[in-house]
Amino acid sequence: MGTITQTITSEQLVVGNGVRTENAKVTTNTVYKRGDLLYVDASNVATHPSVTGGVVGTWNAIAVEDFTAAQSTYHAANNLEMPIYTQGPFDVSVVTVNGVKLASDQIDAVRAQGLINKIELRKVVGK
Repeated sequence: MGTITQTITSEQLVVGNGVRTENAKVTTNTVYKRGDLLYVDASNVATHPSVTGGVVGTWNAIAVEDFTAAQSTYHAANNLEMPIYTQGPFDVSVVTVNGVKLASDQIDAVRAQGLINKIELRKVVGK
């Protein structure tokens, strides 16, 4: 009898309890990816944080689901909103900015900012 070896790869964004969601307005013609860090301004509009010299700008939420440019344009034109995560534990290796995973030198600063936002970006054991 042989041995079966199985490798399971998981891209699970949410990694614990206590997750909280809200809704925010979208920006016209913008692509959002599940796990994208977002900045929701005082008008409740979600945009992507800037990335300057490898440093991720201010963020305070995470995208719950993918939105195409066409979907965000439709939502913006019809005053509809998209769901966002505003609290809870998430896998930092799955979080993105504009659909791009964080570089290793961005992780610590982004994790520290997450604590201010009540969003915990965990390093999941075994990765």
